[in-house]
Amino acid sequence: MAHRSFWLAIVLFSAGCSGTPAQKVQQAVPTVGSVDPSMKPPSIEACKGAERHDLMVVDWTPEARGDLEVAMKEGVALLAYDCKSAKLVSACSLAGAYGYIGTTRREKKIEMSTADEIAANLPVGGLTWLSDVSGKLGRESALLAQLVMVGKRSSAKQHAERGELAGSCKDATHFVRAATVGAFTVTTGSKAEIAASLKVVGKGASADSKSSTKIQSQDGDITACASSTSEGKAPPEQCGAVVRIELEPIGAAVEGKPDLAVATCAPGFAMADGACVRLDKPHQCKPGDAKECAAQCDAGDAGSCATLAVMHREGAGVAKDWVKAAAFAERACAKDVTTGCRVMAQAKLGGDGVTKDGPGAIKLLARACEAGDGKGCVELGIARLADKKAAGDAQYAFRRACYGGGEHEGCAWLGTLYAEGKGGMTVNPKLAAPFFEKGCKEGSARACDGLGDLLKAGKGVAKDAARAKELFAKACTGGHQPACSKK
Repeated sequence: MAHRSFWLAIVLFSAGCSGTPAQKVQQAVPTVGSVDPSMKPPSIEACKGAERHDLMVVDWTPEARGDLEVAMKEGVALLAYDCKSAKLVSACSLAGAYGYIGTTRREKKIEMSTADEIAANLPVGGLTWLSDVSGKLGRESALLAQLVMVGKRSSAKQHAERGELAGSCKDATHFVRAATVGAFTVTTGSKAEIAASLKVVGKGASADSKSSTKIQSQDGDITACASSTSEGKAPPEQCGAVVRIELEPIGAAVEGKPDLAVATCAPGFAMADGACVRLDKPHQCKPGDAKECAAQCDAGDAGSCATLAVMHREGAGVAKDWVKAAAFAERACAKDVTTGCRVMAQAKLGGDGVTKDGPGAIKLLARACEAGDGKGCVELGIARLADKKAAGDAQYAFRRACYGGGEHEGCAWLGTLYAEGKGGMTVNPKLAAPFFEKGCKEGSARACDGLGDLLKAGKGVAKDAARAKELFAKACTGGHQPACSKK
């Protein structure tokens, strides 16, 4: 599949600039007032309640990003995050691991124009760089971050309770569900100079000595990312830096409709294509608010179109209507919002609101899966399994979901393929057992049921009726009804 690409550039407008050459990242974090006493400090409020967040880490020091990467190798990383600051809680641990999948290479451009927006998006070190644009945000100076994203490291853990944590954990508020990797460069300088030189900056690049542009932060080599593929089992050399992380709140209630769960921002802000923006700009609507979602979708926010599609599919806050669901989903998918692609695929598979089109649905799900959507990979595997011509390829989608997509249902389905001999697989309970075990451990009720069946019959594993009974109960409690009648 050809790579779709679009740049991620964060542009912060200011009134002045300096004429010094590139410098190293500044470690001190001055306040806005210390940069320019005439400026009011950012009025960012702390987060309210346990919420999901999607956070850029381009403003973290190299040491902090390094500590995060180490924590992700040792288990599931934990953070103290309140929308005003972010800190790794290294003394606390949570069992788990991250798997990697390559994704469609992505590049973006995001603009911010106020100190509040900087603080909302870059709470760790963003204000540091205001000193190099005179601290006054206006029209002539800018801060530009160029990011290329080529893959994701995801944990299959979708929910965590405080009882699962070990160590000194009182400050921990969130766990890192997934991290997007690639490379980035952050620079400051005059808007005119940045616009004139808007191009890829590779590792070791520096600004012209006559230019006011400064490289403030850099990790990885953007040019090295050009060799990435969605099938890659690891990112290219010098293109594996963590650029953003997805945070899940510890102890939050399990979502009944996960497709309606969206990342949030500090009060007064909302997500819009990967950044927090003021509410007077097009932004992600609040799920369930049909009027707001329609307004934001029409204003150009594709995430809101996807939310409306799910609402109409589920009948959540609106009448269930597949025609409308498909229409909104198509608008979202056209702008690469994978939830929209999945809803559209579901409509095509069932002929709901649109003409039935199995091959077309599989194509949409493949697109979502390649973009790093683990649910899309699971749904792709299921769709292929139902198609005689594509059934033999189902396992690849399930493996992608299980090992790097952060979706435990992918593991459960791999267990099913081996336990029942589906998708071209030979019946092999011994191979099915570890997939069921992994899926069950990460939260799949269906995987617990499958493992229980093997333990009860002694197929592929030692017979253990007592544990089988426990697993059936766990699967039933988890919502898998077929397990409820088993003993």
